[in-house]
Parts: sequence; structure tokens; C-alpha cells
Amino acid sequence: METQEKPDEETVVKEVQKKPGTVSWGTATLVGVFTGMLYGGSKEAAASVSKDAEVMLKLGSTPDKREQYRLMRDAMEKRFIRITRGSIVGGVRLGMFTAAFCGFQNLLVEQRGVHDVYNVAGAGSATAAIFGLILPGSLQWRARNVMMGSILGAAFCFPLGNLCLQ
Repeated sequence: METQEKPDEETVVKEVQKKPGTVSWGTATLVGVFTGMLYGGSKEAAASVSKDAEVMLKLGSTPDKREQYRLMRDAMEKRFIRITRGSIVGGVRLGMFTAAFCGFQNLLVEQRGVHDVYNVAGAGSATAAIFGLILPGSLQWRARNVMMGSILGAAFCFPLGNLCLQ
């Protein structure tokens, strides 16, 4: 027994049209997170080479094989934790920066109705100002960081936006 149901109400699908040239916020954030993870992990791995040399010096001074094994295991565990922490912190930092930048850029495109170099410079200025605000320090130091971030963000992003939009 088959019955055909007719919908009582029509489903209205409203598609949001993206402005041409805008960046996909989610994709850019994921790329930023993974890039930050690679950078943070590789930076910590390069920094831990000198600490490995210290462990090798300790290994030469201990004749007991069990002690040598314990020293190597502890060194490898510490190195793994240090590299993992560097990857997570680097990924979060660059991911947050990328998400904020792309979010501000898309907001400016929606509000102004045009995609141009001023949106890129404004997004860079706002993002750098916010990240200057969250740096540690006194209130005067943070105010200085906000001003410097705003100026430097616009100064770097204006030529970069000009290059990308040509």
C-alpha cells in the first residue's frame, strides 16, 4: 500500500551567495592549523638536538646498562612531549590568527560590498591589534601593542593584498 504524501508547506531554501574572491574561512583555518603544527613541531625538534647531546654525555658516564636505558627512555619521552606541545601550541596560534584574519576579511567584504585591498589591510590591522592585546604586560604595554599591531598589520597587508588581487 503506497501513499503519496504531499507536503503541506513548501520548503524555502535560501542560498547565501559568496562574493567573488572571498576566502573560505573553514578551509583557511584548517590550513593554518596544520601549517602551525608543522612549524611548531619542527621548531621544537630542532631545539631539542642540543638536549640530546647532554643525554649522550650522561650515557658515557654511567656504566650500568639499566641506568643507560632509563636515561634514554626518559630523554625520548621528554622529547616527544616537547615536540607534541610545540605542535599543538603552534597549530592553535596560527589557526586562531588565520581564522581571525579570514573572518575579518569576509566581514569587511559583506559590509562594504566590494572585495578590494582595503579589506585585506583592514583585516590585517584588526587581527594584529587583537593579537597585540592578548600579549602579556601592563595596560600601557598592551595599548602600545594594539597600536603597533594595527599599524604593522595594515602596513604588511596592504602590499600583500595588492599583490594577491592583481
